[in-house]
Amino acid sequence: MRFCRDYANAVEASTDQPLRRDVRLLGDLLGRVLVEQEDETLLADVERVRALARAARGGAALDDLAAAVAALSLERQASVLRAFALYFTLANVAEQQHRIRRRRAYAAEERVLPESLADSFARLDGVPAEEIERRVSLELVLTAHPTEAARRTVLASHLRVGSLLAELDDPLLAPQRRGEIEDDLAAEITALWQTDEVRSQRPRVVDEIRNGHWFFEQSLIDAAERLLADYRRHLPGARAPLRFGTWIGGDADGNPHSGPDTIREALERARTLLRVRYRDEVRALAAAIGVSSRLLEVDDELHESIAVDEEEMPAYAAEIGDQNRDEPYRRKLSFMWRRLDADAYDSAERLADDLALLDRSLRAHRGARIADGALAALRRRVELFGLHLAKLDVRVHAHESDERVADILAAVAAARARHGTRALDTVIVSGTATAVDVQRIHALTAEPLSVVPLFESIDALRAAPRIYEELLDTVGCREVMVGYSDSAKDAGYLAAQWEIRGALVALADVARRRGAELTIFHGRGGSAGRGGGPTYAAILAQPQGEPPGRLKVTEQGETIAFKYGLPGLARHNLESALAATLVAAFPGDDEVDASPVAALAERSRGVYRELVDDPGFVEFFRAFTPVDELALLNIGSRPARRPEGADYLASLRAIPWVFAWTQNRCLLPSWYGCGTALSEADSADLRGLYRDWPFFRTLVQNLEMTLAKASIEISREYLSLVGDARLWEPISAEHARTVATVLEIVEADELLERHPVVQRSIRLRNPYVDPMNAIQVELLRRYRGGDEAVVPPLLRSIAGIAAGLRNTG
Repeated sequence: MRFCRDYANAVEASTDQPLRRDVRLLGDLLGRVLVEQEDETLLADVERVRALARAARGGAALDDLAAAVAALSLERQASVLRAFALYFTLANVAEQQHRIRRRRAYAAEERVLPESLADSFARLDGVPAEEIERRVSLELVLTAHPTEAARRTVLASHLRVGSLLAELDDPLLAPQRRGEIEDDLAAEITALWQTDEVRSQRPRVVDEIRNGHWFFEQSLIDAAERLLADYRRHLPGARAPLRFGTWIGGDADGNPHSGPDTIREALERARTLLRVRYRDEVRALAAAIGVSSRLLEVDDELHESIAVDEEEMPAYAAEIGDQNRDEPYRRKLSFMWRRLDADAYDSAERLADDLALLDRSLRAHRGARIADGALAALRRRVELFGLHLAKLDVRVHAHESDERVADILAAVAAARARHGTRALDTVIVSGTATAVDVQRIHALTAEPLSVVPLFESIDALRAAPRIYEELLDTVGCREVMVGYSDSAKDAGYLAAQWEIRGALVALADVARRRGAELTIFHGRGGSAGRGGGPTYAAILAQPQGEPPGRLKVTEQGETIAFKYGLPGLARHNLESALAATLVAAFPGDDEVDASPVAALAERSRGVYRELVDDPGFVEFFRAFTPVDELALLNIGSRPARRPEGADYLASLRAIPWVFAWTQNRCLLPSWYGCGTALSEADSADLRGLYRDWPFFRTLVQNLEMTLAKASIEISREYLSLVGDARLWEPISAEHARTVATVLEIVEADELLERHPVVQRSIRLRNPYVDPMNAIQVELLRRYRGGDEAVVPPLLRSIAGIAAGLRNTG
């Protein structure tokens, strides 16, 4: 497939030969599949459109590209869209697999890798182990925020494609097997082509629960266990520093489909998933551990435990009779298997105790090597995941009625009685504006829950320290959550980041003064406009709780698939987050004068509000972006707008706000207002802050990445959909100012000049994403003119652009 080979050939410049091989192979196979599924003319149309997009990137007018896609029939537009989108799907998997490959190559060279536990522990050399253990606590919380455009069927195929590509790295691979792999890859690509990448129905909450659990099944359970083993090689005997949470099934804020039933469903499904997993592992242990009591002694407590099992499970004891009487480990494991199969363990602690008993007996009788194998791995999994998988957080809105909250809290109490207190101990109150908002929820339950205020707006962030202290005096407060998405939508990127930082510093000061332990919960989205960005840098850049190193972080939407979809990447991304938490728990002594940033933040906020408060802004926004059409895309169970209020922009959630601006390649929420503010400061001062202050450096790096991904030239094409385009001039001018100022701060001539691999990846992708935007503009024009037939390809354009940019909202 010729149009894919341009991408593969360009990759070669980076000397990443295996990646070039994979991209070329996948492109060739895709071309073969497209011919099989349609005909040669599709390839000709795809190549013509791509060539026009590439020419436009070289300086030619975009009019030729727009005219070419407009001339295609609707059916052919849909096929061209799908060809580009599927190519990006495959290229994304190849790039992810290559990241795993390179990490392994570096590890084989025995390098101390950045963002690794080895690197972080080297930095903490001399710090007492007990102090590290006391401070470090990280919880990663998966949410069902609707920004994952890919279906689970597609994600499962990604796993299989990645596994097949990994096989090609075997230097001893037989030619016959290589041919089989290519056939298997072609079959996967055929299946993907025949699979509708757009859901025909909006997912139910139970579907979102299953999707979230899928990532645990596929990668997180094993990756987290291996990470804990590695952590304890550095810190023997330490408690687990990492745990998982989820909102999926418990997030009732603005979602009428979440509530008591979904809380029960989420926890029961999680329990079943783990019971089946543990049951199978216990059976495998029983098959492997055939230690005979005729050859070695066994602890008396093991025999006593088996006797208790026989007494408590007489029917099963009768069924197995004297089987394995002289193989006590195998007999004990048999009873454990039966308990798991029958859901008869009343707690994860009892399962952990049984496993610990086996461990003690083995170690006491020269079986330490046996205990250190699969048994130790299972013990770590039970320690991390219990019988609940991930702690379910419940979220309600401060304005929710007492009746609905009471029903939810009754389900919470029942869930805790059934699954234990580790399974659910937190209720988050979004929209918190006063201490009364939290106190009201607290008063509606007798359960000893952690009721957590979520501060989202700028006003709420400024009031957060006062509210937190009032809560300490009344109902207590162990955790505080800050929302990045709504604050950025409220004030713009720079102002929101500054206000969040100020709130976190003040909250930690209150906790320190009051002698309270405070966990900070960072509600970060996937994109920079919603607080996203590389996790490692983000953790180091933000103030922590008290003591430092106690934090929770959300993982949302497509970032979950990107980070944890492939097992090798899951291990790396978990390690990166934990490594950053270790370093952040012991911040350095470097201080900078941050006072100038306050004025810059306020200036950027004023510029941002001047735009979004313009009387014509909402009409411009709805015409210039596909924000209204996003509601047609079935990617989440939650409505796109909050139910309260009739004001369009105020009720619009942050996710579709950012998603819409991402689709037209403007990415405005991630940079608007920054250019004016930063250009008014002394450039030498800003360069000093960039050099010396992690917060400001991360902020500027995220700005640079966003600007590099944006394409103001492509965005301009959407103006043909707008009646009154007068707001384009300030948007275009602010974009130019922001680019110029960022380049001045980082002292570069081009965006991402210091990161040539990332820069090259974005440049290579642009000519393949641009045609999808051109088609989307044409489809939007027809849809808004009343042509309902364009809805399916329009939705595929949204999914395709998201795949090409690897980002939605």
